[in-house]
Amino acid sequence: MPNSCWTSPVNGYQRFINNNQEAVCEDGWNVFQRRFNGSVDFDRNWQEYKDGFGNMRGEFWLGLDKLHHLTSGGSCRLHVKLVAFDGSQVFAQYSSFAVGNESDNYRLHVSGYSGTSRDSLTYHNGMQFTTKDRDNDKYSSDNCAVHHGVSGGWWFKACIDSALNAKWGRSRSGLRNMIWFDWRGGEAVKESTMKIRCD
Repeated sequence: MPNSCWTSPVNGYQRFINNNQEAVCEDGWNVFQRRFNGSVDFDRNWQEYKDGFGNMRGEFWLGLDKLHHLTSGGSCRLHVKLVAFDGSQVFAQYSSFAVGNESDNYRLHVSGYSGTSRDSLTYHNGMQFTTKDRDNDKYSSDNCAVHHGVSGGWWFKACIDSALNAKWGRSRSGLRNMIWFDWRGGEAVKESTMKIRCD
């Protein structure tokens, strides 16, 4: 799937006429996940995570199929921006990022961390995607997508070092909410933006 964000000078939502594709661009990066106020429910099933959901002018998940196609054609980087409820911000960047196809359950390939957040994604490297109705994690006694109320699909292992598609908000246990565990001791994250750029 061609991606015109790489060359587009415009930021924000766009529909590219030449290939009839929708995208959210940020400084040449393609945004595939954005959350900031809980207006979109991320507690979704496999098909919804495959196809994508939400409002591309607000909170959304682009879709695993599209993410696979975007990352299968070249060398891609990942940038993750995180904002806490007190307004503090950090970022994580990975020099290599790709998502496998559906026959491999959209396996995550990520490496090369740099940034200010500490690394909470490499733990999930090599994992297949898990949703509440499709358990592909390594936690033998439960499905990580529902364990401790951690709703939302992710590349769970046994279970999390990060889960940016979990329930939005703040609870007594941050593990129930969006989390990047190595930042602020696992405190709930208020905002996340995940975006890619491919050569």
